[in-house]
Amino acid sequence: MSTTEPKDTRAAALRARILDAARRIVLREGIDALSMRKIASAIGYSPASLYLHFEGRDAIARALGHEGFTQLLASLQPCTEIAEPRVRLHALAHAYVTFGFAHPDTYRMMFFLPGEPVIARVQEEGAPDNLPSHADVAAIEALFVDALAPVCADPAWLSRALWALLHGFVAFSFPGPASVPESASLPAIDAALDAWLAGCIRPRAPQNTPADTT
Repeated sequence: MSTTEPKDTRAAALRARILDAARRIVLREGIDALSMRKIASAIGYSPASLYLHFEGRDAIARALGHEGFTQLLASLQPCTEIAEPRVRLHALAHAYVTFGFAHPDTYRMMFFLPGEPVIARVQEEGAPDNLPSHADVAAIEALFVDALAPVCADPAWLSRALWALLHGFVAFSFPGPASVPESASLPAIDAALDAWLAGCIRPRAPQNTPADTT
């Protein structure tokens, strides 16, 4: 029996080594330090050989960003066990921001690669190689929608507003934790959520129609 490793298996193993080396570089030195030359040196290959598996540095960073979505979903998932919608929303918001503050370089690879924002490209192009799929994005949004649905008439729109709010607090922290500390972000997010939810349960005033005014 041949003991030669199948070509596809060797290629998959090398891709995994490339991503592992890239992940270690990012965690140790930050995303700006990531380069094909550094990755190649870390695994003992020539930079040119890496292009057989990835188009370039940005493709590798996008693949790591895809992993970030998986990690974010895993950190949010326990909050879905909370039955009370309001408590669940606050828990989801806290978990999201805590993830972003704890993993800033991973978060940047998820959303702030060169060119158009990752989510915009997914929505326009489908799911190109190494970009988060519609399922990645929709799964996070669905967690917010499910929690908002019992208390809000338009959960889809409000879920996007909530995501934008949380995303903003994480992004504002990138110059340094002292700029927008997590300890200040969470109370502000709680206040925004409470205000939104108070508006959601308030009956809407009937609007006059042309027929009503005649």
